[in-house]
Amino acid sequence: MGGINPVKWWLFLYLSTYLTINNIALSSTNNGVSKKTYIVHMDITAIPTTFTDHVSWYSSLVKSVAVPLDDFNEEEEEERVMYTYQSAFHGMAARLSEEEAERLEDQNGVVSVLPEVRYELHTTRSPMFLGLEPQDSTSVWTDKLTDHDVVVGVLDTGIWPESQSFNDTGFTPVPAHWRGGCEVGRGFEKRHCNKKIVGARAFYRGYEAATGNINEEKEYKSPRDQDGHGTHTAATVAGSPVHGANLLGYAYGTARGMSPGARIAAYKVCWTGGCFSSDILSAVDKAVTDGVNVMSISLGGGVSSYHRDSLSIAAFGAMEKGILISCSAGNGGPDPVSLTNVSPWITTVGASTMDRDFPGSVKLGSGAMLKGVSLYKGRRNLSPKMMYPVVYTGSNSSSPDPGSLCLEGTLDPHVVSGKIVICDRGISPRVQKGQVVKQAGGIGMILSNTAANGEELVADCHLLPAVAVGEKEGRAIKQYAMTGRNPTANLAFYGTKIGIKPSPVVAAFSSRGPNFLSLEVLKPDLVAPGVNILAAWTGDMGPSSLETDRRRVAFNILSGTSMSCPHVSGVAALLKARHPEWSPAAIKSALMTTAYIHDNTYHPLHDSSTGGLSSPYDHGAGHINPSKAVDPGLIYDIGPQDYFDFLCTQGLTRIQLMVFAKYSNRTCHHSLSGPSDLNYPAISVVFPEDKRVSSLTVHRTVTNVGPPLSKYHVVVSEFKGVNVKVEPSTLNFTKKYQKLSYKVTFTTKTRQTAPQSGALIWKDGVHRVRSPVILTWLSPL
Repeated sequence: MGGINPVKWWLFLYLSTYLTINNIALSSTNNGVSKKTYIVHMDITAIPTTFTDHVSWYSSLVKSVAVPLDDFNEEEEEERVMYTYQSAFHGMAARLSEEEAERLEDQNGVVSVLPEVRYELHTTRSPMFLGLEPQDSTSVWTDKLTDHDVVVGVLDTGIWPESQSFNDTGFTPVPAHWRGGCEVGRGFEKRHCNKKIVGARAFYRGYEAATGNINEEKEYKSPRDQDGHGTHTAATVAGSPVHGANLLGYAYGTARGMSPGARIAAYKVCWTGGCFSSDILSAVDKAVTDGVNVMSISLGGGVSSYHRDSLSIAAFGAMEKGILISCSAGNGGPDPVSLTNVSPWITTVGASTMDRDFPGSVKLGSGAMLKGVSLYKGRRNLSPKMMYPVVYTGSNSSSPDPGSLCLEGTLDPHVVSGKIVICDRGISPRVQKGQVVKQAGGIGMILSNTAANGEELVADCHLLPAVAVGEKEGRAIKQYAMTGRNPTANLAFYGTKIGIKPSPVVAAFSSRGPNFLSLEVLKPDLVAPGVNILAAWTGDMGPSSLETDRRRVAFNILSGTSMSCPHVSGVAALLKARHPEWSPAAIKSALMTTAYIHDNTYHPLHDSSTGGLSSPYDHGAGHINPSKAVDPGLIYDIGPQDYFDFLCTQGLTRIQLMVFAKYSNRTCHHSLSGPSDLNYPAISVVFPEDKRVSSLTVHRTVTNVGPPLSKYHVVVSEFKGVNVKVEPSTLNFTKKYQKLSYKVTFTTKTRQTAPQSGALIWKDGVHRVRSPVILTWLSPL
């Protein structure tokens, strides 16, 4: 148990506007009226008897509100309704003027009309680090398990089918339940799908409506991945083993996905100008129809209330069909309240480090040697026998300014030519700073963290000799460069090192809680490897993703919650294969209650940004532990109606709830006394401002998925200023899948100014079912 930095509750009010998704301003003009894309949610039960199908009904509704009415023609009608949705939820994406959108919202059967939203991508040793390498025949992940028929849908930038990570040698035929297709287009043919890549589709109508037609000479208007991000995430989820994988000699070994026997369905929803909600929703809708079992979505677009978040609504519909949705938490850390994808029915994944690193060093003319990281491997090597002049163009060693960020056009060749240049992180991509240095005549770069990044080190495949260093080292180097007489330095690179301690550590960039929409639902759910991850890469882009990079590699090393999300998606696919009867909530519960919160030095998990201890707002339930998750003992199951009843506690109107009701017969059962009673694997209790409320009780129900005869006893943390009582304190199971309930009462002795964290653990001598517990006292604004 430990205290957490005090939460400034006024911050929530400020961030509610700051984090709310910005609507897309891009629009087109037709007949002199500006039009944008809107997502229209429909109540399918309201379809008039005069219509035989929903498509004609939707077209008729759009036609009825068109302005001016007499200018509406058949050609425009085709363009107006861009997508219809019918599997994850009911509705359409349509091009409307603001006036038309307002008029449409008043029509019978229309539940809500939401503006198009732009999402951004949240940019191999991990299987071994996670204990997934079958070391011997007793491994829980046997070879037979790799013959399973679980399909993971990856919503991203597409796929590079030639990669050896998608080799289907030895695979059984495509699963009988798979109903998806293999769409063809430039650079992508039917033959590119196989028994590993069972489906591939591209979605671009929303993107083109907002940005104009795709230039097919420069971008593949097909499932082929030009960017590399989608290939990397798909290979991380379910890549086939590739021996001798490496990036320019770094991270040499066997690359394999978390679930190498799973099938992949690639849904290309992201393009050079971003990812648009109408396309993403169409992909989710199609994936449900196609028959995916897990969806991996490494992108996000800020936070909006549940009923106005179309991805959340679509994910709810997918969950109803038994599909687990895994999403990245975002790269907004270490700022608090920076999470995206926070709905309880979504598995929200933060990022952590592994025990592998790519060390480099900076040697100063003063004799000081400072450690850093790098993935540089090129011809422009610096002589180890020489020292080179070093320069810092900033004005202050402790905070960045325009002169220190090495932005395009800011470096004077007369000042930096022939020198190693110190650049501060921020604003522009890290590798782009190196390109700016190179173009200005610099011979090397020292990339310095700022306070926002702390001591976290992210390795990059730079275009010139470059080493990234932490904030403290960077400050020392900058101080030397600014005050030393004829300052000099040299850079060295040491390849790949494993066994790094401590690890894992929560990544500084990983988005943090608390969950602004519902403090009673702890987010992120857990963390997984997301720093310096090796996986397959596109053949169309260099490892730095810069246009000037002419290098081509089969594998690349990337960092981001985009990388941690597919780790969880792949492990979820393994659990689905082992336990096909488990619901999405059961799989999530198994992942959360078996997660660990200690590093490989047996100390509590640390936070990269501060160097101090991380909290559940940073790491959620902890770090994913696949070998334990396969046999969790107990699970906290949650059905669609339970989630709906949670929404009923969120102050939504009947109309707002209807977007989740899907069918008119889903109503509030009022089974929860409050949001804290959702049967979530984590427990978050919020004491209101009213000081008279000193005692709160939450209820949970666990399902026995272990031995039929099992007896569990509870262990709960001591909390500062709070008494905790669990009733009953023992649970006696007599059969498998039996459900037993318990309640936890928290009684405040002294209200605390900072949230308090701890855990509630059920033990039977074999299993350890851990729920993180966080207590928060709201103070008057």
